[in-house]
Amino acid sequence: MAVSVGGDEGDALNEINVTPLVDVLLCLLIIFMVSAPPATNTQMPLDIPTQSKVQGPADPNATLLLSIDTAGVVKLGTQVIASDTVGVIAALQANTKVQNDGKLAIDAAPGVKYGEVIRLMAAAHEAGVGSVGIASDKL
Repeated sequence: MAVSVGGDEGDALNEINVTPLVDVLLCLLIIFMVSAPPATNTQMPLDIPTQSKVQGPADPNATLLLSIDTAGVVKLGTQVIASDTVGVIAALQANTKVQNDGKLAIDAAPGVKYGEVIRLMAAAHEAGVGSVGIASDKL
């Protein structure tokens, strides 16, 4: 703190120099960071199944599968249905499992165009299916 003596105005000059205070705080911060124990890598236990669950088309608990092959043949489960959009919508609305579960998986053969899969997804959406997924092979 500095005080001015003999000035014309006669006001005391009160200033606090905060630079040493900031220096001390930064040094303390660095000391605490260095002396703190390192964070431990805690691991959560995971129960990963050893055998994958295989669901067949005849499994009553499995998600119903809407499949399309490279020739354009569309199957709902094991039943062949009309491949046009109106036929797919009608078949999905008539299927009680799809209407009760509200979910469907689409399985496309490797040579099927992306637009055909999107068309099937749009048809399922129009049929009132709430959840449409993409089926894949085991990884």
